[in-house]
Amino acid sequence: MQKWRPDRPMRGQAIGAAIFGRFGKSGRLTLDEAAGHIQAWLTGSVLAEIDARRFVLWFAPLSMVGVLIYFMADEEPNIWASLSLSAALIFALVLFRNTRDSIRFSLAALASVALGFTCSSLRTMRSDAPVLKETVITHVEAIIEAIDWSTSGGRLLIRPIRLGNKSDDIPFRLRVTLASRQDISPGDHIAGLVRLLPPPFPTRPGGYDFARDAYFARIGGVGSALGSVTLLPPIQAEWKLAFMARVDRLRIALTDRIAQSIGGQSGAVAAALFTGKRGYISEQTNDALRAAGIYHVVSISGLHMVLAAGMVFFLVRGILVLIPGLALRFPIKQWAAAAAMVGATAYDIFAGSEVATERSLIMCLVMFGAILIGRRALSMRNLAFAALIIVAMEPESVLGPSFQMSFAAVAALVAAFEKLPPRGDRPPVFSARLNTLQKGPPPSLLDRLLGWLFNHSKTVLLTTFLAEAATGPYSAFHFQRFQPLGLIGNALTIPLIETFAMPIGFLGVLAVPFGLDHWLWKIMGLAVDAMLYLSGLVASTPIATHALPAITVNSLLCLTFGLLWLTLWSSQLRYLGIIPILLGLSLTYHNARPDVVIARDGLSLAARGPDGRLLIMGKGASAFVVAQWLSADGDMRRPNDVTLRQGSYCNATGCFARIIDGQSITISLRERDLTEDCKAISIVVTPLELPSECHAVSIDRKITQSLGSVALLSDGAGRYTIQGARSATYDRPWSPKPKPIPFVQTIPTVEPEDPTAQPITPR
Repeated sequence: MQKWRPDRPMRGQAIGAAIFGRFGKSGRLTLDEAAGHIQAWLTGSVLAEIDARRFVLWFAPLSMVGVLIYFMADEEPNIWASLSLSAALIFALVLFRNTRDSIRFSLAALASVALGFTCSSLRTMRSDAPVLKETVITHVEAIIEAIDWSTSGGRLLIRPIRLGNKSDDIPFRLRVTLASRQDISPGDHIAGLVRLLPPPFPTRPGGYDFARDAYFARIGGVGSALGSVTLLPPIQAEWKLAFMARVDRLRIALTDRIAQSIGGQSGAVAAALFTGKRGYISEQTNDALRAAGIYHVVSISGLHMVLAAGMVFFLVRGILVLIPGLALRFPIKQWAAAAAMVGATAYDIFAGSEVATERSLIMCLVMFGAILIGRRALSMRNLAFAALIIVAMEPESVLGPSFQMSFAAVAALVAAFEKLPPRGDRPPVFSARLNTLQKGPPPSLLDRLLGWLFNHSKTVLLTTFLAEAATGPYSAFHFQRFQPLGLIGNALTIPLIETFAMPIGFLGVLAVPFGLDHWLWKIMGLAVDAMLYLSGLVASTPIATHALPAITVNSLLCLTFGLLWLTLWSSQLRYLGIIPILLGLSLTYHNARPDVVIARDGLSLAARGPDGRLLIMGKGASAFVVAQWLSADGDMRRPNDVTLRQGSYCNATGCFARIIDGQSITISLRERDLTEDCKAISIVVTPLELPSECHAVSIDRKITQSLGSVALLSDGAGRYTIQGARSATYDRPWSPKPKPIPFVQTIPTVEPEDPTAQPITPR
């Protein structure tokens, strides 16, 4: 890192001189001269990046490009083709290792893309498991793998042994909801009557693909138990299942212990801080945490993993320092780093080894591994290495918000702190102040405490601002929410978590075997009470949460490329990343919102009414589906809002409504009405097959079976573009090409709860 020099020119002047040079006497700069200066600047910047070896950092994003290309394919790629291509590129890289840098980098870049593609193919093969093809009501016999209890019931993750009359070709895992709490535990052998359906597909084009995530979690069906389950005599389970069930029993026990010791929502949040079990947190508290921008504190991820591993590191190092002569003879810092790696791994296992936790574990292992071998712990190179490991292990996580937001935040923080001068090279304004303090009497304890609080507050504000700016595009894409007061919420509450709640809770965990943890949980509860109070104040302000219409993938890709360009380069070349960021922002403002979104069964839809807001029509749309439609439209109303049904008229044969631009829309459920509806209505939606001579904009069973959920985008002149959640030729293991099936009026499909609040992550 360059040292601070008083005579160093301002960065803006250096950039201007590099690009435009010095003006001549005429005061003008010719086009050729400007082009020459720009070329010289670019050449110098590229050479500086080569000297800093920053090009190697791009191999991780390039491997993610390979992952994206794999998931863009309409059909499952041939595994041998991707393996052959990867092997050929690696062989070419070895063969031409002594050629020019540009050739070697090009081959390495292509190899990175191919390896990301190949890792995705291999991951799909490893995750292959049977998936339900249709909704069934059947008897199931299974072993409980994990339980997430809530105040109203619970959610079971089970390993089925028998499903109905068959004991083979059944899903590897099932997720079943209980209406009430029962006396059962992970590892128990149970049986009961359940209603199961295949993992749901996206509720709208571009929406969350629950079926894809369920496939890689090897969950072949979701549903609910019809009544209570029966506890059967225990049977021998495989060692891994038995071990994870035992761990989950410990998690449940600690969750209940913390929640009961503290009580109320403070107890529920405090338990989630350590165990990741969020079932006891009410929806009102969840909304307040989201509005304050601090919901990430109740999801076991980077903050928790760093605090847990850091406490182990400093505790072990502090104990070793107290042993006389040990620190002078042995590398106790490396020993403490090894202990922190063991502690982080144990915490990951205890927390359920979810995707966010596992990603944080890899980052911690890389960081403390660097300390172990005497390298810099927090660097962009370590971050890229951790990303490559995750791409190799779980490439599908690249598509998820946890991976995207966490790595974006860490990349922004590392890039910013890389540019800060070290403590010994402060700017003169700081150095003069420090010299003045050093000449006088030593500062008092209060002065040192106030100085630490001031510096810590500055660091928290800086890191929060950078993290919020880096994760904003991904929050807008996945959740369609923007919390402008997240900077204030994090600045007020994070110090309480990292300074009081987590350290005291860590002591509480150590005191559990001695039965002395009750009062420690009580003290921790005071910090959580303060956190909830402050988050409630922030959330109660009118501007705490803004809804945003869903942005397109193209916008997100432009913003991501700009963020990578800004963070991965170290020279002035990085400032060119502002161009794709501005392009991505401009695309978000020109994003067309659909006027109609139709469910994949054709029984319900959301249409834009004359007032410009969505109205809901039809039957069978669950609260989760309606919430997804509203969120994507930037609508803050809840699914149970009475205004959503105003303006539509329904009876046993269908629904009718007047929508924006004077158009009319109907859901027709009776075959003999279709011909008349095609003549009188602008848009006809039906789960049946429409006659071929229908002159209306028509969405029938053939279209929804082929494209899934459908969106209609208007051109303002009565013409619509049909956009499906999938293409007609799409055929992947998690979303196979559907076979034509006859229409049968059934009871409404029960969709899963919001997967963004309760992610599915088992492997």
